[in-house]
Amino acid sequence: MSRSLSRLLQLADSAFPTGAYAFSDGLETLTQRGEVRTAADLHAFLCGQLAHGWGGQDPPACALAWGAGAEDLADLDALLDDLKLVRGPREASLRVGANLRRAALHLWPDELALLPPTRHHATTFGAVASTLGAGRDDTVTAYVSAWLLGRATSATRLIKLGGLDAQRAARLAEEVAWRCVQDALQATPADLCSFSPLLDLAASEQAGLESRLFQT
Repeated sequence: MSRSLSRLLQLADSAFPTGAYAFSDGLETLTQRGEVRTAADLHAFLCGQLAHGWGGQDPPACALAWGAGAEDLADLDALLDDLKLVRGPREASLRVGANLRRAALHLWPDELALLPPTRHHATTFGAVASTLGAGRDDTVTAYVSAWLLGRATSATRLIKLGGLDAQRAARLAEEVAWRCVQDALQATPADLCSFSPLLDLAASEQAGLESRLFQT
């Protein structure tokens, strides 16, 4: 295993101290409503986010952040500020991005000494991975995979779903995830978009739930 790949896998690992595990992207609201109850429902949620929601913004931003300079990264962060209309997911992206940057600088202070400023999770992941020597394709693939498996794991805490069934739901979404990666690698800033009103409403209502396991 190359050193750069080892570092990339560490960045994408669910145990890396970013706090990403504390957010559900609206999944908690949907489970409490009873709209996501089964492995098939989870598969539909994952595919919807990859094809029309999260996947239309963050993976392309990660791809564009790879190897980008400070000015382009600032523009990408500003674009994500504008595109993330729901406060919860926007603040989660900023918080996880800050945590990722802080942890990475702590672990690789010399390698990341010249890391340009970043704010959102997607831009930070792309910039850090690039600076640590990971390839662009691998970086975006790891980023999408980390999100996909993270949401599948979240589902096991929210509904009566075993780990194997949750992983199968993620595996069945691999074609959509692959297309998400390929689209991200070809995207320009003008291509960043999403249209997932049900998921956005679920994310915005999560903060008002009477009982919560996740922050948003």
